[in-house]
Amino acid sequence: MPTLAVGIIAEIVERADKIIIEINSKIPSLEGLHDCVGVTLPPNKQVYNILSVKDRIGTTSIPCNPDKIVAIVESYRDPVGRPLGAPDGNSVLIANHIIDFLQFEVKNGRLPKNLLPLQSGVGSIANAVIGGLLTSPFENLNVWTEVFQDNLLDMFDSGKLDYVTTASFSLSDSGIKRLLANWDKYTSRTLLRPIQITNHAEPVRRLGLISMNTPVEFDIYAHVNSSIVNGSRLLNGVGGSGDFMRNAYLSIMHTPSTRPSQADLHGISCVVPMVTHVDHTEHDMDVLVTEQGLADLRGLSPRERALRIIDKCAHPEYKPLLQDYFHRALKECLASNSAHEPHMLHKVFKMYRNLEEKGTMKLENWD
Repeated sequence: MPTLAVGIIAEIVERADKIIIEINSKIPSLEGLHDCVGVTLPPNKQVYNILSVKDRIGTTSIPCNPDKIVAIVESYRDPVGRPLGAPDGNSVLIANHIIDFLQFEVKNGRLPKNLLPLQSGVGSIANAVIGGLLTSPFENLNVWTEVFQDNLLDMFDSGKLDYVTTASFSLSDSGIKRLLANWDKYTSRTLLRPIQITNHAEPVRRLGLISMNTPVEFDIYAHVNSSIVNGSRLLNGVGGSGDFMRNAYLSIMHTPSTRPSQADLHGISCVVPMVTHVDHTEHDMDVLVTEQGLADLRGLSPRERALRIIDKCAHPEYKPLLQDYFHRALKECLASNSAHEPHMLHKVFKMYRNLEEKGTMKLENWD
């Protein structure tokens, strides 16, 4: 029986030659919290018969051949918490933009009053976005996500949240204490599932998730980089964002418009002419958000997307520079009859070069 995460345990148990089991007698009984499925490979994989967030399809534990178990270790320890920063001003603004957008979609009949199941990534911005729902008019919400963060406890306490499916808990130390102190209250409306289910395209698309994640940067045509800085330095894995972005009913990426460098408070623009690494293509993106505003990209051509992203999402320190890039690239590419997504490839990464040399992406000009 797993503890506060399922992840890929079933796959590990299936393939491991030797298994060590830990029994933690400090935490409450976890029986009934999990919805586990076995490991099957094509062509024998079955349909995941999930029609709502709370539908169970598996068992509460993972089968294991007793002959593989070589040791059992007893422990008496609290789970380790994950520190989370308090929402800053930019995070609150981003959350407000998203709440306003969702209200607009409900008003125009494109979303039900209790929305669709919500998926949110990991981090302070994601936590702030979910926290923003506390003061919103939305009720009877459901969440289908990979990671359960602190603000979902607040959502349960407020009465606005009905049910959560997740692959793991990722709470702060105070969040863990709240969970353990009110175990039955929170876990009676929570299911822990393997990542092969929470991140699977089939239930994500069938349930129609509203998916919200934080990237490193995005470009003026809505390609998104979630994992690599300056084209080479790995920041983190792409995680489940690729699974959710491609298959969600609404794919939303949110980030500050700029991040400080050592030399400049607004030295790094998170809106760039072309990202140095692509995790999510422009075909997967519906909405991009910064503290500056929200760009709804649905139904727009690439050139229309560029104008909207620059106008709504770019920081004022970088907006003129990005507008100048787009118009110069458009002029050059129209001359060669190749202006579907206009770029000046000989200049497109000049902002990154300037960052390396001068500590800021701000350019005097593109020449």
